[in-house]
Amino acid sequence: MREFSILCTLLAGIACVNAQEVSLRSTTQGVFTADQAKRGAAAYNSNCATCHGSNLRSADREVPHLTDRGYKAGWVGKTLGEKFEETRNTMPLREERSLSDQTYLDIISYILQFNGAPVGKQELTPDLPLLNQIVVADPAG
Repeated sequence: MREFSILCTLLAGIACVNAQEVSLRSTTQGVFTADQAKRGAAAYNSNCATCHGSNLRSADREVPHLTDRGYKAGWVGKTLGEKFEETRNTMPLREERSLSDQTYLDIISYILQFNGAPVGKQELTPDLPLLNQIVVADPAG
């Protein structure tokens, strides 16, 4: 009886892991719209470009690039939920959480598009459980 209980527990754990894996999506599947990225570009230029550069490449060594190696090291493999919370909780510097949640997501959409992520038909919304199911993919594949 004890072995049966252990087996059931293991199978339930495997089922949960498999269910999580199945529900994960990637930014290669078009998770934001062109209009959202366009709004994000305007918001980025107003709130982020001073530090991160107009081409997402900072001139300041202390400020990370948001493209090329900086993007791959800081974004690829993370979920959009992680990037959303990180951005909202730390940006703009000394004005954290000063933008609306939707504006943060628009900016994230712009950064994704700039780095080669395809547009889709549905906008990102500030739904953290959903954002945590979308993984940022390497634009090079």
